[in-house]
Amino acid sequence: MAGTDREPAEVRIPGAALEAMAAALNVRTAAMRTWPDGIEWMYPLGTWEQPHLEVALMPGGDEVWLRVSTDRSSVAVWTIQQWWGFTGQLPGTTPPG
Repeated sequence: MAGTDREPAEVRIPGAALEAMAAALNVRTAAMRTWPDGIEWMYPLGTWEQPHLEVALMPGGDEVWLRVSTDRSSVAVWTIQQWWGFTGQLPGTTPPG
């Protein structure tokens, strides 16, 4: 996929943005927007006008990209295991298995 060659970056995620994403995932209220490069980014519904965390599952399902809306040039790359570890810690969720 063209345009997906990125260097992993350190992304500082504000606590409020991370909490909003966790809450959205927990109650399944995430929205999606497709960027011009074809990547679908998920974000907490109702947060588009404020700083928020955006997450994209890469083709093949091996990586998850995270970025903060205030700096979309920096992308953190998580393995799918790291992502499941994060989502598995949310109240009311169970890890895949």
